[in-house]
Amino acid sequence: MEVLNCCFDAGNNICASVCDMDGVNKKALCLLGAFVENPYIEVSNHKIDTLFDTPHLLKCFRNLFMKYDVRFSTNITSDNKQGIGIAKWSHIRQFYELDNNNPNFVFAPALSNEHLDPNSKQKMRVKLAAQVLSHSVAAGIYTKVAGGDMPTEALATANLITNMDELFYGVNASTPDLRRGKKFSSNIKQSSEHLQMFYKMKTFFKNFEFLGCRGASKDGWIWTLNGIEMLWKILSAKHKAIKSLSTRRF
Repeated sequence: MEVLNCCFDAGNNICASVCDMDGVNKKALCLLGAFVENPYIEVSNHKIDTLFDTPHLLKCFRNLFMKYDVRFSTNITSDNKQGIGIAKWSHIRQFYELDNNNPNFVFAPALSNEHLDPNSKQKMRVKLAAQVLSHSVAAGIYTKVAGGDMPTEALATANLITNMDELFYGVNASTPDLRRGKKFSSNIKQSSEHLQMFYKMKTFFKNFEFLGCRGASKDGWIWTLNGIEMLWKILSAKHKAIKSLSTRRF
C-alpha cells in the first residue's frame, strides 16, 4: 500500500497489479476487498485491477492435469454430439508414442519426454506447458481418433487442449496483427472475439472438475479473465486513444 501511494504521489497511474497464485497473495487480495467476480482493490480512491500471472496459471493447470482427469461438457463424437467427456493425460502419452513412431509425418515434433514427465525444474518452464497444451497436439489427437488409432473418448482431451491453447494465446497477446493464423494472438480490440472467448472459458472453468482434486487454479483463471475484461472496458472507455490492449504486458 505504501508503494502504491508513493506511485500516486509521484503522478503515476497504476491500473493493475499482477502476482502468482500463492495462498498468501490471494489471502492478501481478499483482505483488501478483491474477489473472483470483482477482482479489484481501492487505494486512495484509485481502483486497481488485480490479476494472477497467466503463465503461472497455465503451469498449475498442467501440473494438476498430469495427476487428475478432467470431466467437462464437450463434443464426445466426431459428429459434434454433446455430452460429458473425460480428458486424460494418458491420451497425450498415447498420442506421443504414436506420433513419435510415425516415419512419414510428425504432428508435434517439439514434444518430448520432458513434456510428459517433467522434473521439478522443468515444471517451472512455461514453454513446456504451452507446447504440450498446444494446437499441434490437439490436431494430432483429432487425426489419430479419425484414423482409428486412438479411442473416440480422446476427443475430450483434444477439445480441452484446444481450449487451453486458445486461452493462453488470448491472455498472452503481443501483436496488433494475427500471428500464424491464430485469431487470439492479436491484441484485444473492439472488433476482436477475445471477450466472447473469455466468457466461454469462464463458463468452462466454472463447470469442469478435476476428478479427485478441487484445483484452485480454476478460480485463478476466472478471477484473471474477469480482471482483464474489466481493465479493457475501463481503459477503452476512459482513454479514447487506446484502441487495443496487449495482454502479454501484464
